[in-house]
Amino acid sequence: MNKYQEYLLKGILSSNFLFYRCCLIGEFSNAKKFYGKFDKDNDTFTITQDDDINLVEYSLIIWKKIDFIENVYIWKNKQWEKVANTEIELTNSTGKESFPCYRIDVDFRNRIDKLRFTFKGGLADDYILKLQYVEADKEAYYAEQAKTARENLIKAAAIKHSTGNDLVNIYFQPCCDEYERAEISLYHDGQMLAKYKVEDGAYFKSIGGLAYGAYEYIVKQFGKNDKLLLETEKIKFSISRPNYGGEHIVVI
Repeated sequence: MNKYQEYLLKGILSSNFLFYRCCLIGEFSNAKKFYGKFDKDNDTFTITQDDDINLVEYSLIIWKKIDFIENVYIWKNKQWEKVANTEIELTNSTGKESFPCYRIDVDFRNRIDKLRFTFKGGLADDYILKLQYVEADKEAYYAEQAKTARENLIKAAAIKHSTGNDLVNIYFQPCCDEYERAEISLYHDGQMLAKYKVEDGAYFKSIGGLAYGAYEYIVKQFGKNDKLLLETEKIKFSISRPNYGGEHIVVI
């Protein structure tokens, strides 16, 4: 960018050169996050994808507030295409107001490589702005999705337990609509003591004959064809002598 181009474009290559994630014009007033950054030294505008990898369509808005700009073009399909003039409606403190602009829709699946600005009367050479794309971290996205899904299953399962003199009652709910059956594994001192199948139509398991001490259990829920839907971490409980009131400790 030479000094003449910089002077003519300074009004838009700054805070007013805004990049929104938006698919419909009516949504512009609700945009909360910007996804673009201008690098004057390298004549580039970098578009950073949202953490949600499914959000691939974005809109670049260039306000038509500078009379020196003659036209804006995009490089697409190996040729320059002129960007049409349009208006967007924004809501401000005084109500809704329309603003003239150039709107450029970009898509991570079908990328525009660069923009070209031309100036009235040849006041400056055409300015070429390269577009760069930074994709979201797909592995991080899928890991977060899996974590959220598991948390939702754990919440729906509502697993809890209570203890008696020599027993534990383990309660749960189906973690999802695919639920068919459940089984519970019991551990003591790191070793599996037994694996119990929960009876059809029951959502609890009573395990008796336990000595005083610390135990752990794992709940597994299955769908059709023994598809594993949920496997908890080891959940701790203990069997202890009754307290002074003659009641046993209940652990949830």
